[in-house]
Amino acid sequence: MSSALEPDDLKPQETLEELVRRIRYRLTSILRSYDIPSEDADDLLQDALLEAFRKWDKIYNKEYWLLGTLRFICSNYWKKLRLNPSEAMDLPALEGLCPPLPPPQAKREDALDLRQILKGLDPRHQRALWLRFAMGFTPHEVADQLGYSRASVRKLTLRAMSRLRRQTSSPDPPVDEEEGEVPEPELD
Repeated sequence: MSSALEPDDLKPQETLEELVRRIRYRLTSILRSYDIPSEDADDLLQDALLEAFRKWDKIYNKEYWLLGTLRFICSNYWKKLRLNPSEAMDLPALEGLCPPLPPPQAKREDALDLRQILKGLDPRHQRALWLRFAMGFTPHEVADQLGYSRASVRKLTLRAMSRLRRQTSSPDPPVDEEEGEVPEPELD
């Protein structure tokens, strides 16, 4: 005469596959109760099953152990996402926060273009702009490199930029001295 509540020792040994088939509904209800996204639910269940497989011979009550382990893993899933919010964000949102960097050859081409543009400036302006824009130094780092104060670097950079604008801008159209206005271009 067997009672309804037999210990695991008296039951025939159930395989992991049989156990999962038998408690499948309870496993999915745990995943739903924790609001686990479907793309992560399979991974979390797989983690619980792997752990059960590793410890299968040492587990006394396999059903409750597996259900408890899955609850624990689901709880840790949300804790980890709260601690590291970047993992919880989707890829387009992350790319919006930090756009991809240009390839090194594009940066090299920009540096060569900058070097060509800087040729018309005096050496101290060239060094300041090169360190600031080609090398990516902060104004404080440029000041340390050149031995200037931060305010001096700011002024030096602004002056160099205005000189570059004057050099690279097209000459102003001639002004009609009689009227003091810029003549209209001929469209014919």
